[in-house]
Amino acid sequence: MRPDGTDPRVPAICLGLGIVVAFFSVVLAGIAGPPYLSLASMSPWIVVFAVALFAAGFAAPFVIHALLGGRLEDDARWERALLLWGGATLVALGVGLLVGLPSGFAADSLAGSVGIVIVVEAVLVLGTLVAWLLSGG
Repeated sequence: MRPDGTDPRVPAICLGLGIVVAFFSVVLAGIAGPPYLSLASMSPWIVVFAVALFAAGFAAPFVIHALLGGRLEDDARWERALLLWGGATLVALGVGLLVGLPSGFAADSLAGSVGIVIVVEAVLVLGTLVAWLLSGG
């Protein structure tokens, strides 16, 4: 426990659980079959995937901040953590594009649906980071 009463393991647990739940929700969506992501019907497993991926993505900068340790003062550590989070999000964006492009991001295919979710979440994070950088971070 930290002096402020927070547990530094919580972000790492959220990150790990988010990744595990996201992985298994894609497996379960594949077992359940189409439709995956359409206006008429949506697979609940794709929703679970999106929520788990969001939770993992939200926990990532806190884990990165903790991993940076005491080498930098807190503000500099947060700046570096957010920039590293942006780099990790760029990698996720690339993965989303690689997964979704072969199917043309078709909402009736599992790969297309997963690709759509990854790309949308990555673009939202990157947009937030760009706004932060432009505001003077």
